[in-house]
Amino acid sequence: MTVVAPAPPEVAWERWSDVARWPDWNPHCVAATIDGPLQPGSRLDLRLCDMKGHEFYTRPVVTVVEEGRRLEWEARGLGLRASTRTALAPEPDGTRITLESDAAGPMAFAYRIGMSDRTQALIYVGMLDALTDSVRA
Repeated sequence: MTVVAPAPPEVAWERWSDVARWPDWNPHCVAATIDGPLQPGSRLDLRLCDMKGHEFYTRPVVTVVEEGRRLEWEARGLGLRASTRTALAPEPDGTRITLESDAAGPMAFAYRIGMSDRTQALIYVGMLDALTDSVRA
């Protein structure tokens, strides 16, 4: 998923990297905390919801932080690795924000039953649209 947010990269990064404030603008984030500074190895505690309001909890670990450019995390379970990657890049009219995810491992099929590609896409589109709206405001 990719959007162009109408804000300079530093504004978009500030909003995206402030995990604890996600519930303020993200319609799919009920609660969010991070167990230290935003750096590889820090754990996120995320209570999220799908389009129907069904909540789920995840505790991914931050794997990559490139200030102003990239933020990645990975959730692991028995036989599963679910990765989320975001990249920010300057555009003439704002910041291009790209969000990608994937699941791998023997249990990836079970993950996709509960979190289908369509469900993930709808959640991520909602998140990116809300992020764009929040930096526009």
